[in-house]
Amino acid sequence: MKQIIFIITGSWFLISSIGCEPDPPIKTEISTMDITINHFFGSNDFRLDEEYTLPSNEQVKFSRYSYLLSDFYLIDENDFRIALNDQYLYADIRSSKKNLTLTDIPKGPYTGIGFSIGLDSITNHGNPNQYNSDHPLSPINNSLHWSWQGGYIFAAIEGKTLANNESFIFHLAGAQNKVDFELPYNFSKGDDAIHAILNYNIEEVFQNPELYTIEIDGSSTHSVEDSVTLKLFNNMKDVFSVSSIESL
Repeated sequence: MKQIIFIITGSWFLISSIGCEPDPPIKTEISTMDITINHFFGSNDFRLDEEYTLPSNEQVKFSRYSYLLSDFYLIDENDFRIALNDQYLYADIRSSKKNLTLTDIPKGPYTGIGFSIGLDSITNHGNPNQYNSDHPLSPINNSLHWSWQGGYIFAAIEGKTLANNESFIFHLAGAQNKVDFELPYNFSKGDDAIHAILNYNIEEVFQNPELYTIEIDGSSTHSVEDSVTLKLFNNMKDVFSVSSIESL
């Protein structure tokens, strides 16, 4: 944009053209929150097909670790829960699926984030064919739907014990067993997108509050209410922590 200035000096008119910078563009708010989940076993990065010693001193190799997350919400400075409805994550370490972009994040200060391993009863027993093939809840995408019983497997943990080369298969399910997390962390959402890094400690699944021993407690479950399912779900209550939440 240019301004034209007229200057009168005696009987002469001077015309001066002064250039100025254009108005800066208005910044558009980006209302998303990227989530990355890093998986650990104790203090070490977790990888499939590597040897690990469980808290029970049993040596194992994991061949599958996958799970479903749902019911995301944020906690604002007034302790209100802001629901981020109908947003899900299918996490699978084998296929490196461990990222999610949450949408419709309002601006403002926050004190924490919440979500669940598993699904509520209505979603769990809804029609799985309603989802597109790339949706986190599509059986084609996640291979976690129990077509023979109805509902989803919330966490699938599989592998072998090294002492006897026997398989363990934990298919954990049941809406009544959904594990809820509420993780305190102060952060603020402005115009920019934000990025959250969460840590998942797999070692905790086999301890705290109860030590899990495959040889004693069992090497498999496909039930929503047996002792194996209940014990492992109970141990999952402290697997998640927040590493950071920052603007991009």
